[in-house]
Amino acid sequence: MKIIMAAAECAPFAKAGGLADVIGALPKELSRLGHEVNVIIPKYSLISEEYAGEFVLKESVEFSFKGQQKSFGVFEYDQAGVKFLFVENDSYFKRDQIYGEDDAERYAFFNRAVLEIIQRQEQQPDLLHVHDWHTAMVPFLLKEDQRYSSIREIKTVLTIHNLQFQGKFSKDTFLENFEMDARYYDEGIVEWRGDFNSLKTGISYVDKVTTVSPTYRDEILTDFYGEKLNSFLQEKQQDLVGILNGIDTEVYNPATDLSIEHEFDAMSMEGKLVNKRAIQRRAGLPERGDVPLLTMISRLSGQKGIDVLEEVLPVLLAEEDLQFVLLGSGEEQYEQFFRTLAADFPDKVYIHVGFDEAFAHLLYAGADIFLMPSHFEPCGLSQLISMRYGTVPVANKTGGLKDTVVEYDEQLKAGNGFLSDFSQSQPFGLALARALAFYQQPEHWEAVKTNGMKGDYSWSRSAAEYAKLYERII
Repeated sequence: MKIIMAAAECAPFAKAGGLADVIGALPKELSRLGHEVNVIIPKYSLISEEYAGEFVLKESVEFSFKGQQKSFGVFEYDQAGVKFLFVENDSYFKRDQIYGEDDAERYAFFNRAVLEIIQRQEQQPDLLHVHDWHTAMVPFLLKEDQRYSSIREIKTVLTIHNLQFQGKFSKDTFLENFEMDARYYDEGIVEWRGDFNSLKTGISYVDKVTTVSPTYRDEILTDFYGEKLNSFLQEKQQDLVGILNGIDTEVYNPATDLSIEHEFDAMSMEGKLVNKRAIQRRAGLPERGDVPLLTMISRLSGQKGIDVLEEVLPVLLAEEDLQFVLLGSGEEQYEQFFRTLAADFPDKVYIHVGFDEAFAHLLYAGADIFLMPSHFEPCGLSQLISMRYGTVPVANKTGGLKDTVVEYDEQLKAGNGFLSDFSQSQPFGLALARALAFYQQPEHWEAVKTNGMKGDYSWSRSAAEYAKLYERII
């Protein structure tokens, strides 16, 4: 099959979250299965010169956008059998960050650019796969705008990576940026609950909708997780499929990772302790192999359950012999909580506000326990990466966390982590206490670490599921 993907992010070129990891890894696995894959993303000026210096300008395209003639360059870069196409327009993508205040207009431009590129290709794709709200209007334009009538029969898939972000704007925003008839809004085609809703529109027009885990697929049909779109999703649930994300097992491989202090694998874990001491040195914490080292690598937002840690961590640090290292940034109130925690427990806590890819790899490799108290988690990649490196997740039982973390059974020595559901019988603090208790029992701790490391978290299984879904649609 010839497959085209369009997204706002793609690792390693431009990354703000897990969406980029998916777009960086899934196409490569589909290519390995023998499919031809093109990926279209914006050419942000923040893309490292290491990559941008290798991009080749293939063509310049002129088209009408918002009643004016606009142009963009199409740059090409081949990697691992995948052709990456970058849309260059300085007024929209020459920025210091991926997202901004004028995203409605920027991604409306990108949506049209995607279709202009497809329309100019000699061989039309069998399937177009778009991701999240940023590209969700592409299927609508494909079907409804006469400019694209020659490619209208292309089959389409939309993946929801996080339902919380729907691309909701005003009616005027729709009319100004898409130059389509007002009836599409007035008749409720692009409208939902008083807003122009990009994601809802995309869901209406694609052949299939996927989520990034089976449990999240079921959760978003409920009031609690449905982000006020659940009643609409219930009408489309026969076209809603949950496929679990994977991770790039070449990038995240403790046996070959050059970002960490010492490589190791499930058969020889001595290197894990070397990485632990490297973290402690960098963090200015006492270098001890016997103390449990907890970590969290996360965007600091309400979704991620920081409020849970506000209750649990101060008490735990006051009463227990342990260390905690955070890597992340986000809402000011949560950043301030962790800064205060580090000030209160300078010999136990280290905080790095921001992001550092190499340090993230070291934390995955050297920590003992990884914290994920998320209130919801469509898939989650951190628990998969941490288990790959023998770091044991303590997580809330939601979304992809529920699908991938299995509660440790001391009788069978089976399972790869510890789970809570925030109930009185299974609070997060109790799940963490259980993990810390098993940390003191080497026989069990080695078992839970090894179980995690031996799991298959690769994209190969997920890519095969996507390929089957594409085939059924076509």
